[in-house]
Amino acid sequence: MKKNGFTLVELLGVVIVIVGLSLIVFPLIINGFKKNKKEISSVTKTLIEDATVTYMDENPNMYEKVEGNVYCVSLSQVVNSGNLASPLEDPSTGNEIPISHKVKVTIENRQYIPVYIADSNCTESRS
Repeated sequence: MKKNGFTLVELLGVVIVIVGLSLIVFPLIINGFKKNKKEISSVTKTLIEDATVTYMDENPNMYEKVEGNVYCVSLSQVVNSGNLASPLEDPSTGNEIPISHKVKVTIENRQYIPVYIADSNCTESRS
């Protein structure tokens, strides 16, 4: 007599393998989502940095000098100048970006090199 189907042991083995794989994969996926929600999207960063460069072109010497050729521009200055709309919201996460954040800009060879900084002290985090 020929049996059709799987035995209980075979089904139990498949279930154990699937559970084992899910225990490995799901935490990696969830951690990836959490990390992405904390960071603003690269498109939003580019928009903020471009608006800051435009602000600096239009308003020379109206921004804080940190050291040497490094300057700090707060998002509130850029918003008040009309180069960015308030409230600032990151479309990828839906989170509002505080206008107390700053953009650190280095000027080299008459070119602006902006870096978005997610704090109000104009210091880059080492994380």
